[in-house]
Amino acid sequence: MENPVCVDTDLIIDHLRGRLPGAELFSLIITRYEPCTTYISRFELLCGASTAEEREIIEECLLGFKIIPFDELSSNEAVRIYRELRQEGQLIGIRDILIAGIVLAHNLDIATRNVKDFKRIKRLSLWAE
Repeated sequence: MENPVCVDTDLIIDHLRGRLPGAELFSLIITRYEPCTTYISRFELLCGASTAEEREIIEECLLGFKIIPFDELSSNEAVRIYRELRQEGQLIGIRDILIAGIVLAHNLDIATRNVKDFKRIKRLSLWAE
């Protein structure tokens, strides 16, 4: 396995639904890299689950992932990101800011289809379909 790659919520959803091309990128990451995600993404996924069966499927999907917490370093990065984006008039969703803070604090790349928002964040290394 090579370096860890943080898989964003949208790619995990694509995998669970079998939706291309996101599911292909997901497969590439889990077979060739060390997949990880954030507790923010776990939160988003579980909030979107309608049934106990869906929650169980999500939990099983995440078993092979290291899940990165939102800690003090992540918080500091997220604050910096928020301030920069607000100053530029380019704010994105707060959960995406928190995810980006975790990714930067832990020196990770992020795989996502949400390029529109994440590309606004300086120093963030994006993997996209």
